[in-house]
Amino acid sequence: MSNLYSCSKDKVTPPDKEQVLPEKEKEDPPLPDVPDEPEGLLVSTEEELKTAIAQAAPGDLILMQDGNWKDLNIIFKGTGTPEKPITLRAQTGGQVVLSGNSSLRMSGEYLVVDGLHFKDGETSLGYLIQFRDEKHQHAHHSRITNIVVSEFNRTVDDGSDVWVNLFGTYNRVDHCYFHGKTSSGRIMTVWRSTDADDHHQIDHNHFKDVPVLGQNGAEAIGIGASNTSLSDSYTTIEYNIFENCNGEGELLSIKSGQNTIRYNTVIESQGSISLRHGNNNRVEGNFILGGQVRLTGGIRIMGEGHIIKNNYIQGLRGTRAALSLIEGLEDSPLHGYLQIKNVLIAGNTLVDNEVNMVIGDLYNVTSGQIMPVIYSLMKNNVIVGMNTMSNLIRVLDESTDMAYEDNVVHHGVLNITDEPGIRVEDPHLQIGADGLYHYEEDSPFKENIVGQPLDRSEVGPDWMNTP
Repeated sequence: MSNLYSCSKDKVTPPDKEQVLPEKEKEDPPLPDVPDEPEGLLVSTEEELKTAIAQAAPGDLILMQDGNWKDLNIIFKGTGTPEKPITLRAQTGGQVVLSGNSSLRMSGEYLVVDGLHFKDGETSLGYLIQFRDEKHQHAHHSRITNIVVSEFNRTVDDGSDVWVNLFGTYNRVDHCYFHGKTSSGRIMTVWRSTDADDHHQIDHNHFKDVPVLGQNGAEAIGIGASNTSLSDSYTTIEYNIFENCNGEGELLSIKSGQNTIRYNTVIESQGSISLRHGNNNRVEGNFILGGQVRLTGGIRIMGEGHIIKNNYIQGLRGTRAALSLIEGLEDSPLHGYLQIKNVLIAGNTLVDNEVNMVIGDLYNVTSGQIMPVIYSLMKNNVIVGMNTMSNLIRVLDESTDMAYEDNVVHHGVLNITDEPGIRVEDPHLQIGADGLYHYEEDSPFKENIVGQPLDRSEVGPDWMNTP
């Protein structure tokens, strides 16, 4: 594994959330696979492409001829099957370039788009890739894979745009590379107009180089909105790299329930994984590597029933905490700050961060943000400060219903006294050649770190080496 930094992942006792919050009760239906055989119908003009799509049957493969397809708006409609998806593929991965005023829309079932490259253009629609067609008919069980979108930006005067727009259900975005978004708007949004489950999967993608845009709505990924936030999405974001994504203070904006954010690697990004609205989300096994870059962020928590487990957070600088437990707003509307309840924070490793954990973040009596964390459990976490003056756990509004078990803190200032569930002792973390800290073999915390950061070669299209 190469080093990512050198560019080579009465008082109430809280219940055990691992028992209270089950995983998904049933397995998701299989997503369509990309056919292995490169045989199919080769098309070289827009009219040939439209005809091929209109006539496509389950199992058909449409190959777009290599070259520059300018001002092409693809509407890919069809109905495949789990065993025989309909596939639209580049003749050679990355050699079909969509430029100018181009876009992709999909509707139907079991569709796959593979290997396209969007560059040297913009979309006038405000939505570059949509899992719905011009009549707002959605795609289901469909997939985009091995796609690159690079600097495909609208001008400031043209307004905001979103590169990937997920509608429908059971769709997948994988092994894509999203680079250099400078126009306002997210890279990707899961749109939720109803309370229905979504079951989307976003995996093995590389999100890279988003400058500071200085406005709300510039996240890498958003799931849902305030009005549907108390319903469940069941979207999974896993095995992705987010690198230099600095659009705004939120890297991921989660506004729905029952989502899983796991095994991602965040590199020097000035934004946090934000559980903004919604309940029962799981944030597990992520590596957040700040690289001593200012305004890098960790995980922000609001709402109920979340599990924050086995995350490794290192090298954050500035005022954004590695773990921020936001104070609830009294009588909060859906778009406000809902009180934290029944949250499990377990097995996380926080090391060399300027701000580690803040409990009651944004506490403000004047504005009514006075609802403390309740019925929650913090156990088996390790916090090692940046220096001896670092705040290890900063409490702005103390909760009488927060339980602590077997936590260890070291090398900093602890603002909690007389708490037997927090021990001040050296966890004997050792820095390795990879720049990360590791537990000794006999450490009781050695299971806290799951896996290792993703290497850039593990994400993005199979036809390119991500720079």
